[in-house]
Amino acid sequence: MLYGDDGLAGFDLILRNARIFAGAGSSENPPDAVAIGAGRIAAVGRFAELSAGVGPAAAVIDCGGRTVIPGLVDDHCHIFATAARGTQVDCRHSAAPNVAAVIAALRAALSSGGGGEWVRGYGYDDSPAGLGRHLNRRDLDAVSRTRPVRVDHRSGHAAALNSAGLAAMGIGAGSADPPGGVSVRDAAGHPDGLLLEPAAWVWPTRPAAADAGPNYPDGLRELGRRLLRYGITAATDAGAGNGIAKWRALAAAVRDGALPLRITMMAGWHQIPELQAAGLSYGDTAGGGMLTLGHAKIMLTASGGALRPDPERLAEMVRQAHNAGYPAAIHAVERDAVVAAALAIMDAGRNDGTAAQPNAPQPGFVDRIEHCAECPPEVAELVRQSGAQVVGNPAFLHYDGERYARTVAPELLPHLHPMGALYAMGVPVAFGSDAPVVEPNPWAGIAAAATRKSADGIALGGVKIPSAAVALGIQAGGRRISIGQPADLAVVELPAVDELPAVRAALTIVNGCLAWVDETIDSGSNRNDE
Repeated sequence: MLYGDDGLAGFDLILRNARIFAGAGSSENPPDAVAIGAGRIAAVGRFAELSAGVGPAAAVIDCGGRTVIPGLVDDHCHIFATAARGTQVDCRHSAAPNVAAVIAALRAALSSGGGGEWVRGYGYDDSPAGLGRHLNRRDLDAVSRTRPVRVDHRSGHAAALNSAGLAAMGIGAGSADPPGGVSVRDAAGHPDGLLLEPAAWVWPTRPAAADAGPNYPDGLRELGRRLLRYGITAATDAGAGNGIAKWRALAAAVRDGALPLRITMMAGWHQIPELQAAGLSYGDTAGGGMLTLGHAKIMLTASGGALRPDPERLAEMVRQAHNAGYPAAIHAVERDAVVAAALAIMDAGRNDGTAAQPNAPQPGFVDRIEHCAECPPEVAELVRQSGAQVVGNPAFLHYDGERYARTVAPELLPHLHPMGALYAMGVPVAFGSDAPVVEPNPWAGIAAAATRKSADGIALGGVKIPSAAVALGIQAGGRRISIGQPADLAVVELPAVDELPAVRAALTIVNGCLAWVDETIDSGSNRNDE
């Protein structure tokens, strides 16, 4: 038996009749129980031995032969945007396959009278696998000429507005675009309603202010439950506009239990001064340590055919983040953007050399490249040389693989979201969903990383993560079930790799407390009932 330190003596909870992920203990006598005390893993061993440490008030939960895994981490998502999806119109191809169907769905929402001043939709696809083109103001004027209408692209990096929406945003023939944003215009200079990188604008509909409205706590609660059902115990909000208002809103959501999991909030690069003015620095916490201030988010895009910011400015922004005490997290999707991100990180020169072990996050001050979607071998080598961690989105292969197979050049397809290739090179990697772009289902990402197949079984080529177990370990943030670690755990039934996207947790524990319990598991058994 493996006992905990004296400071962890006395168990509050034991998970028994379980398989323990990553093979803690000997293969001849594998452990079948995990004991929790004071919010940490206190012991791992055989239940017959651990049961002596259970007090009269402690619970013993029979896992029914399921596997206890470290809690999973969604290392890149957008919490408020995902929570808000329940109040918006589904304009994805599956729900609205053509422009007429999009207009009809938005009109139906308008006639229902709910949702505030703006009529909001999400998920339209301009590719040949979707609408075949972007929406524009003329399309959306057919919904309403008086109410502002906004429909977000499936990527989150474009949005279409009607004329009333453009007016509400102050966008007209003579208006200037903000840094990083592009308002597409006709030959006469009039905006046609399509905004590229819409996050560059300050939106009247942007959530996360302290007075975000009465629906947001409910949306956040539902999102929190959704994440816990997947076995997620920690998530990073990667918003480029995250500032003091978002910090306070997340702190309230954690404090009130709407988000009962560990949250890291990236700091928007432009918002660093206001966070500093509020006395906040990288690594600061709130909510009893459940909310942490993370990397400085920098948006690097190729909208309009040019990198924004340009490479020289990008390198300066990384240096300024470092000087403010923040490692940088650079959004880089396209090949040229990934190259520029890697070069800027090398130019800034603040990563801690090479990792002690391949694929292990470097200690201390480590920059990140977010997405790294188009990354052929020569680009991957630059990424490796930069020393950055890559936070990728393998679930995109699962959800969008069929569209990629139809729309991405065959020579690039094997190098799209290449988590396996980067891992094989020793690049430290982590996984994020980028929700709400796709469902925040970590099991879809684990399966796709290990198989490089779409949900429809289309093989996309490229280097796979060596196994589903390795991919699961990456999704768990590299944490193991070991004594003294925070008791952030999930209990799951692990099927064959192709069935992983359907996995849901029977039990999720955060900081030693039961945060989610499926109705199929008995969470109330006591040692006296054994």
